[in-house]
Amino acid sequence: MPQLESADRDTLLFTVATNGYDEIFKDCLDSHQAYADSQGYKYIAFTKSPPGGISGCNSSWAKVAIILRALEKGYKNIFFIDGDALILDYTPPIDTLFRDDKFVYMSREGSGKFNAGVIIVVNDRQSVKFFQQLLLRADIPNAMLPKSDRNLFENGHVINLAKNSPIVETINPKWNYNSTTILLNPDDKEYVSHGRGTWAKKPRATEKPISAFQSLLLRIGQGPRYFLLDRILKFYEREYQF
Repeated sequence: MPQLESADRDTLLFTVATNGYDEIFKDCLDSHQAYADSQGYKYIAFTKSPPGGISGCNSSWAKVAIILRALEKGYKNIFFIDGDALILDYTPPIDTLFRDDKFVYMSREGSGKFNAGVIIVVNDRQSVKFFQQLLLRADIPNAMLPKSDRNLFENGHVINLAKNSPIVETINPKWNYNSTTILLNPDDKEYVSHGRGTWAKKPRATEKPISAFQSLLLRIGQGPRYFLLDRILKFYEREYQF
C-alpha cells in the first residue's frame, strides 16, 4: 500500500455532513476537529455536494467508499463519525480499543444491532476485504435483507455483514451513545453523544415505505449506485485531497 507523507496522516477522522448538515450540527463538527487536533489525527468534514447533488442515502453510502479508499491509500486507522455526533473532550485515543485480531470496531444499540454512526477501522487486508464486500452491496435494497437486519441506508448491510464477522469487535456503547443505548456500567460517561437532543433539527424523510420488489425496481431505474459512489468519491478526492 502507498505510504502517506507524514505521521499526522496515520489516522483519518471524518464525517459526511452534506445538504446543510454541517451548519445544523456545527457544534458536533467543531468537536470532531478539536478531538482530532488533541490526538494528532487528520480531520475532514465532507460537506460539499458533487455536481447533480447528493441524497441522504448516497451520503450515508459514501462513507463506505471513503473508508475503503482511505485504507487503500495507506491510512493506518480510520475513525468515521456521523455529523450529528458530539465527541466529548475527555474521549481517549482510539488505539485504546485495539486488539490484535480485530480490525473493525462498532457499538450496539439497545436493540442489540450495530449502529454505523461510529466506525473505527484498523488497516489490514481483512478490513479492506470487509469494506469491499460492503460496498458491493450498495445496489441491494435493504428490503431484501432479513427483516431482523433491516435499517436505514447502509446500516442494514453493516448489521448483516458484521454480525458474523470474526474481525468485528463490539465496543463499549459509550463510544456511540444515543437515545436507545444501554450503558454497560450505569456510572459510565459517554465519549460520543450521538443525536441526543438534536433529533428535532434533522430533516425528515417523507417517503412512504415500499416493498422489496418496488425497492429493486427503483434501484434499477436510478442506475447502479456502485458507479455513482465511485463518481462521488472521485469528486471528494479532488476537493479534499485526502
